[in-house]
Amino acid sequence: MKKTILGVILAGVILLSSTFTFAQTPVQEVGTIAALSYTDISGHWSNGAVQNLAKMGAIPFSGDKFIPGKAITRSEFVVMLHSALEIQIEYFKAPDIKDYFDDVKQDATYATALIDLVTANIIEGKGSFNPNATLSREEMIHYIMNAYKYEFGDVFAYIKIKGGYFTDHNEITPIYSGDVDYAAYSKLIVGAGKNLFHPMASATRAEAAVVINKLLDIIDTKKPDVTIKADATLKADALEMKLSIVNNSKKAITINRTSGQDYDFALLDADRNSIYSWSANKSFMMVLTSSVIEAGKSVDYSETLNGDEFNAIKDKAVYLKAYVVGSSDSFIINADGYEVTLK
Repeated sequence: MKKTILGVILAGVILLSSTFTFAQTPVQEVGTIAALSYTDISGHWSNGAVQNLAKMGAIPFSGDKFIPGKAITRSEFVVMLHSALEIQIEYFKAPDIKDYFDDVKQDATYATALIDLVTANIIEGKGSFNPNATLSREEMIHYIMNAYKYEFGDVFAYIKIKGGYFTDHNEITPIYSGDVDYAAYSKLIVGAGKNLFHPMASATRAEAAVVINKLLDIIDTKKPDVTIKADATLKADALEMKLSIVNNSKKAITINRTSGQDYDFALLDADRNSIYSWSANKSFMMVLTSSVIEAGKSVDYSETLNGDEFNAIKDKAVYLKAYVVGSSDSFIINADGYEVTLK
């Protein structure tokens, strides 16, 4: 689930209830890690979610009480969501929080998490953040849906929905109504009582913990075991080509090679005719090899095209195709490659 982003400052069901009764799947112990023990959540409907997030280091509250019914602040929710998603961003230049918010100090304990979530487009960075204010239920769903899109892309972009899923739909702030409708359409949230959402009510610590934990369950369930992605960065005098393989599964995967070649890149023109192949005129050792990617790990292959080779194609290249060379019994490798449009 952990994601690492390189940049220069670019950069299952969630149940919400007005009576705060959430359905919670029991959480089992992981290895010998002892779950954080609060004295006020034993038997509480949020206990499993709190324990699970605590084992991840995603609970920002100290002391022996969790206080599940207490309204969560915006900064507390930021720390919890950021830690749970395990987002890691490596900046070429350290960002200044003042470029995003006028009421957050650079040395605030939650500042790094907030900047990362802004870079990931999960939280909008503009004006005032109001870190100590409480978080409404509609705002919480807005951020949850942004996190959903961060993990899976905007799968709702071309879906037409009827809208107005809840009896109190007219009470939802217009800028959040789409997120609430999409969440309801995808069975992420359901109403309570007479199908009420209570959008303006403050989200509690318990609600936040359960919502985030359910989001993690959805991510684990829906994310492919292995994701392969091509990427390209076009500069004035060079083209950086990249192929990433991420093992999201809980076991190691193996790629069997027929030679010393692990990957390949090809550039295509607007008609998708091949105008460049990285492996052309290269020789590779004819030996049987294999590559192993451990559970939760990733591998990146990259090459930079510059000089005369770059000048010859820079005005023609429109698409990049990246290829995984080899076969695997662990996952399906697309022999046609993985394509991206040059930006």
